[in-house]
Amino acid sequence: MLTSNMDPLLLKATNKEDLEKVILLNIIGLIEGINENLITIEDAEKILFSPYIMELIDTMGISKEVLEVIHLGTELEDVESLIPEKLLECLKEIKEKSINLLEKRKGHKFQDRIIIKY
Repeated sequence: MLTSNMDPLLLKATNKEDLEKVILLNIIGLIEGINENLITIEDAEKILFSPYIMELIDTMGISKEVLEVIHLGTELEDVESLIPEKLLECLKEIKEKSINLLEKRKGHKFQDRIIIKY
């Protein structure tokens, strides 16, 4: 295993609104990455689409709507392997739901920097 001299970065969302907005923006980016074959579904699972992440952010009081979108992302690998003809439809649904939820939050302004050195 290679070690890196890079300092770890920390996602610092100090309120629920900041966290939800960052998560939704990340979901849209992950979906675009998968659509453009820039990342795999496995990569997206390592970043956000996992039961571990769902459990972690659920303890932070995140909205059930945002949790549901992440849950849909956790199912992408199953869709890809079992019904691959539905994958594009599922990706589109996740992106549309994320955009709709983000639209509801467009008036919220970030309070501070979101990514900091650990």
